[in-house]
Amino acid sequence: MNRELRYSASLALNLVLAAGIVLLFLNKSKRMPVLSAADVNPKIKTASETPGMATQPKSSRYTDIASASNRRQWLIDQLRAAGVPNSVLARVVQSDLDEQWQKRFEEAGEKGHADADSMSRLQLEHDRSEDAEMRAALGEEGFKLWDQEKQLKEVNCGHLQFTTSEADALYDLKKQLQQRQWDLVQARLNGDMDEADANSASDKAYAEFNQQMKSLLGDERYTKSQGLDADSAATNLMFDLAKANPSDSQFQDLLKAQQEFNQRRSELDRKYQDDPSSADYADQVKALDAAHDQEYQRVLGTNVFDALQKSQDVGYTTMKKCETIWGLDDNKIDYVYGSLKYYEKSVEDYQAQAQALQAQGQNVDWDAVKKNLQQFGQQTQQSLQSYLGQDSFNKMQRNGVFQFNQ
Repeated sequence: MNRELRYSASLALNLVLAAGIVLLFLNKSKRMPVLSAADVNPKIKTASETPGMATQPKSSRYTDIASASNRRQWLIDQLRAAGVPNSVLARVVQSDLDEQWQKRFEEAGEKGHADADSMSRLQLEHDRSEDAEMRAALGEEGFKLWDQEKQLKEVNCGHLQFTTSEADALYDLKKQLQQRQWDLVQARLNGDMDEADANSASDKAYAEFNQQMKSLLGDERYTKSQGLDADSAATNLMFDLAKANPSDSQFQDLLKAQQEFNQRRSELDRKYQDDPSSADYADQVKALDAAHDQEYQRVLGTNVFDALQKSQDVGYTTMKKCETIWGLDDNKIDYVYGSLKYYEKSVEDYQAQAQALQAQGQNVDWDAVKKNLQQFGQQTQQSLQSYLGQDSFNKMQRNGVFQFNQ
């Protein structure tokens, strides 16, 4: 190892160590209560108890650092001065914010404020606050570096390389879409829009964004950015099927099925791009999804197909990972997984029936639909709670396994 390389490695290690020490100190200062002299020795009087001695105001410097946002900013300023990269600074801020918000979500659940609307309000507050806090901590330039990477990653699963002008234009479009989604959630929570209108407006906003992205990149590059080109489709499918371990002939059959599915879905999206919330579009997408699953099941066999679906389900893999500390076993995990899938399918079918009736010109009482879904969610939740026991159920609920989105 030459001298320059040793120096670079030493500097990097020192920066990481410095960041760790400062973060550890600040975390301790957040959690440890400040003891007065009277707490240590009851015989010593505090300033307020000593006659003739005025209470001295606290130093503004330490008062500022005592607040969470100012303490965080102080830490970032120290790390930036030490030459820590923006990406590391962003992770430090993100970790601190995640810890704070995790506590708020847990407190909401413990206080019984975990109904769908309350959690939606809290999630919306979280999303908006994260933008504001990250911008304040990193500065406008640092925030854009962090946020642009995150936003473009969400719309570029094909890992397409963008020019600087394309990245800036796409970032602006994605932030407009983000703001539109926030506004729609707020309108629904305020009662200014019902759920059906909000969902329709959301679908339209996404369709417009995808069309704008396609106009900017062109059809071929847009297809590649979405991972729908032939090379990307084969790579993605190989990754998705890793645990199923298909034979070469099975893989080719599934690749053909996936390519046909992607093509037909793109055709449907283009056909209904001006009306993405239509009942006919929803029915055709549902039929296409069912045919796709049926073909996969035919090629792989029922057992392998079911195992593949479980391996790709976040809730199932989380339960398997935490089964010991949550007091679960394979039977309980399969029961919960089956119950949640039944709940999701039932809700989907019920909503589709209501939308179909509305599309036929019949009046639909959406308040009654929402009430019925809430009751069904509560019944499913109570059934799981009774089956699992309070302790296991609470641990799983705190970790987001149960998503009863009425």
